[in-house]
Amino acid sequence: MLDPETISFEEIGFRAGLEVHHQIQSKRKLFCNCKPELRTETPDYMFERRFRPVLGEMGDFDEGMLIEYEKGYRVIYHAYTECTCLYEQDEQPPFWPDLEAIYAGYQLAHWLNCSALVDVGIVARKQYLDGSITTGFQRTLIVARDGWVEVNGKRVRISNLTVEEDAARKLKTENFGRTVYYNLDRLGIPLVEVITDHLDCTNPTDLKKLGEIIGLTLRLSGIGRTGIGSVRQDVNISIKGGDRVEIKGVQDLSMFDTLARHEIVRQDMLIQIAGILKERGFEKSHLEHTYYEITEEFPSDSIPKGLSVMAIRLPKFKGILGLEIQPGKDFGQDVFEKASLISGILVEHMYHSDELSDNAQRRRNKKLPFLFPLIDKSLDGKICDVLDITERDAYCVAMGKNSWTIHAMKKIIERLKYALDGVPQETRRLLPNGNSEFLRVIHGKDRLYPDTDTPALDLELQRIQSLKSKVGKRPWELEKEFSEKYGLKFNQLQNLVHENRLDDFLILIKDYNIKPIIAYSYLTETLKHLRRKGVNTSDMGVEEIKIVIQQGLKKKNNIYDFAAQKYLEPKKV
Repeated sequence: MLDPETISFEEIGFRAGLEVHHQIQSKRKLFCNCKPELRTETPDYMFERRFRPVLGEMGDFDEGMLIEYEKGYRVIYHAYTECTCLYEQDEQPPFWPDLEAIYAGYQLAHWLNCSALVDVGIVARKQYLDGSITTGFQRTLIVARDGWVEVNGKRVRISNLTVEEDAARKLKTENFGRTVYYNLDRLGIPLVEVITDHLDCTNPTDLKKLGEIIGLTLRLSGIGRTGIGSVRQDVNISIKGGDRVEIKGVQDLSMFDTLARHEIVRQDMLIQIAGILKERGFEKSHLEHTYYEITEEFPSDSIPKGLSVMAIRLPKFKGILGLEIQPGKDFGQDVFEKASLISGILVEHMYHSDELSDNAQRRRNKKLPFLFPLIDKSLDGKICDVLDITERDAYCVAMGKNSWTIHAMKKIIERLKYALDGVPQETRRLLPNGNSEFLRVIHGKDRLYPDTDTPALDLELQRIQSLKSKVGKRPWELEKEFSEKYGLKFNQLQNLVHENRLDDFLILIKDYNIKPIIAYSYLTETLKHLRRKGVNTSDMGVEEIKIVIQQGLKKKNNIYDFAAQKYLEPKKV
């Protein structure tokens, strides 16, 4: 396995892009008149759904949708009368879309230098069968294409900018993940999706800066909502010889470097595994869907009642399942995670023959699944005899309900057949340690088809063009100005924007001749300290802040007491 800390991104052919989803400030949801607000109290009512795929525009089923259907989710929704109507329940057609939210998308398009602006909006349906949308599809429309932002002195292309409805919030899962609970309060809130060209970022440093630039652009434009959950990023990564893999829901930009390195390591190892299998003369036809019931080989009463244990023979896979493909994770675990998500069998109830070694990843990590204490060298020998294992073969074992176990075996075989092809196109979920696990197959064009409920939107071209007047200095322009004129760094610019104090900063240094570093310090650190003391700093205008700074320059030791006690009436926030 590659050392994640010493990767040469140029040699490995690293490429990455972002899909940034940011909620839009609006008075209503995108396709109904419900309030766009989040709720935490007990729901007013609940209902449930099950989903199935439908044909795409070209008459084919999307492969990703078929796999989602295999999971067999039962979905239960929490709903509220004030922010949920019959539209969210999929009991009536959509209302006329919120044009103000759509025009906000065009305003952002100008900030992002998009040259191809759509003047007739066509609403499309994009299938989702994980239960996050009650209709089974998300309504979305492209508003602009062909834009760019500047990152570390070079342009990164914006391929698409869309306006779409947000999905429901997942609350919890039950029954081994087969029952999923969602809150419908977030469903339908308008959001913009900014998609960058994944060929333009060649290292994680640029990737992180790209996320920061887009985030600042959204802040400066003023169209976006703020708060937890208002923005989410998906990261697309590929390497030379690999394929595009999408890592979903990355909230923390500081994780970009770690997740990029771990994904590079994973794709490189999958390419190596494909090479090893080819050297061994492995062919996909060697893997057969022959499952062996081996429950009786285990000690009596060691397997819970109602569960069975099955095994499969894996020709020419000896030693491969135990290869480390991400820090602390072997190839077998990666395979098990996919089989688990689709079948419902826990990863802890799966085992592969390479894990008999003391150096196996789950043994070293002291994460011993249920079957580990049961499968010793003696039982391993019995399993090998039953499966007719030869010197270069391996095996997998799974325990669970009979039908679920058969399903898991099927998914393991399918995934291992693909090992000969290298890196599969997948959507994966980020884990806290920077690794990732299978979420679903990357969707293709067959998940999209026109929305027959919403007519084409004849938008005002003149209004679209007039929104360009609202564009101010872009983040990369401000970064240069702050560096050259004021001696401040990019992260200090970010802090001012996030505190909504950029305009105050410029007034203080231009109109009141206060040194930039002093103005910055008081607008960030000093006001933050005052908030901790109970001062409502959101009420402080630039004139009040100027007086605080002047007093602080005279009496540095008691500036906080002066602001909190003598100048402002303390207010608890």
